[in-house]
Amino acid sequence: MNSPALELEPVGANEVAHSEPSASDHINRVALFSLAAQHLSVTWTKRTAEFACYLFLIDLFPTTLLPSALYGFFTTLAGVLFGGNAGSFVDHPSRLKVIRINILLSKLAVTSLYTFLLILLTRYSTEAKLAVQTLAHGRHPTVWVLFTAIVLVSCVMKLSDIAMSVAIERDWVTTISEGSDARLTRLNLWMRRIDLGCKLVSPLFAGLLTSTVGNVPALIVIGCIALGGLGFELLWINIVWKRFPILATSRQRTQPQDRAVPSSSKISRHLLPLKNWATISYQDWNMFIHSPVFPSSLAISLLYFTTLNFDGSMISWLKTNTYSDALISGMRAVAVCTGLAGTAVMPVLEKRIGLARAASWSIWSEVFSLTPVLVSFFVPSSNQQGVKAPHWNQVLLFGGMAISRMGLWSFDLCQLKLLQKTLADHPRRNTLNGLQYSLQNVLDLLKYVMVIVLSRPSEFKYTAALSFGAVVAGACLYLIYLRRERGHVIHTEWFIGMKDKFS
Repeated sequence: MNSPALELEPVGANEVAHSEPSASDHINRVALFSLAAQHLSVTWTKRTAEFACYLFLIDLFPTTLLPSALYGFFTTLAGVLFGGNAGSFVDHPSRLKVIRINILLSKLAVTSLYTFLLILLTRYSTEAKLAVQTLAHGRHPTVWVLFTAIVLVSCVMKLSDIAMSVAIERDWVTTISEGSDARLTRLNLWMRRIDLGCKLVSPLFAGLLTSTVGNVPALIVIGCIALGGLGFELLWINIVWKRFPILATSRQRTQPQDRAVPSSSKISRHLLPLKNWATISYQDWNMFIHSPVFPSSLAISLLYFTTLNFDGSMISWLKTNTYSDALISGMRAVAVCTGLAGTAVMPVLEKRIGLARAASWSIWSEVFSLTPVLVSFFVPSSNQQGVKAPHWNQVLLFGGMAISRMGLWSFDLCQLKLLQKTLADHPRRNTLNGLQYSLQNVLDLLKYVMVIVLSRPSEFKYTAALSFGAVVAGACLYLIYLRRERGHVIHTEWFIGMKDKFS
């Protein structure tokens, strides 16, 4: 059943941001730096934890990737199941209260995570090395209890990260922009560049610590840095709150009438909360799927179903082919730098051809950039597993992946802004933003399943082919969105003009 909440105002796809900056586009510098500092602290903690945790798990369980795979699977599954609920949490009328609670919850989760890892590393490292081999016999139960605790607090941390991303990057940024395109683009660029910068530097920092001082001291240092950011994050977020009075404006969030769940004496009191959650989740997903922006959300989510990036799967495959750690780290850094370049390209494209067309150009440039990467997996000279490919093949592989990051991050920024503008006045925009995170986690989860099924290094090329297919499917889905919003995909008048010119 369609509800009034589904009638979203579409973003004008033909708009081109040619307007000159006005006084209303100015952002208070102190508030902007405070918002950036708070986001930097949160993102640094998140990026360091997601990299270092895998690092420590591999050292604890050196003979198998099973614990690491289980860790990634269940934390991603938590995002799939409860990402929408995390977004709904942000819908609370008191924005500042939500952020404060979420900061405290995040710090509690990350502190617990590092504490459990520290106990495993200092007291049960020997048992952990034998735990997987004796799993069927039920030995070393303490190791598995601690590992379960690590997974649970990581799930909490995952949901807290989703809530923080929805609150700051989607809700606060959209509200602070006050309808100004220039403001919205500037704030989005700050957020994305901080994210990419942390993605580049924090793994290098964690790796340097573990390789120089060892796992236990590195874990203590990383944990102290994460916990030490608590006071600063609360301080910076208070400055932002005071400098942007519009954030304190109360918004009446109208709930769709069909969200009410009738009570029934036949339903068990214990099953009613679960039924309520399932009913509300279904209604939220139905609202999200029928929103005009859904094809673009699905398009960017499909980009998460890929092994053609420098994640754990690709790095593991590269190491089986005798690529050095230095080369892998260097290529990963180059890819992050080209991603940063993509954040500079996006506003130029938007100014020249409009936001919706800039997104189309960006995602198709990613498709074309990944084509030589796919070729590198299937040319005859690269079919031999366990041997480093020749230099020309490495250029196709690493060069294509690096260049594709420009299109990826440019499209990410374009799609984010389209979503922000489309949902700007929607009463449940944070819930819908949370569901996009859930959708991204669904495709990320399917990627783990794909790698588990095609787990042999010699089969990695098939994951590359499926990943490339997912990117192409995402680009085609975005064309569907573009066709709905603009009424056309290609300017036929261009071809008519070219024909008249040369005829």
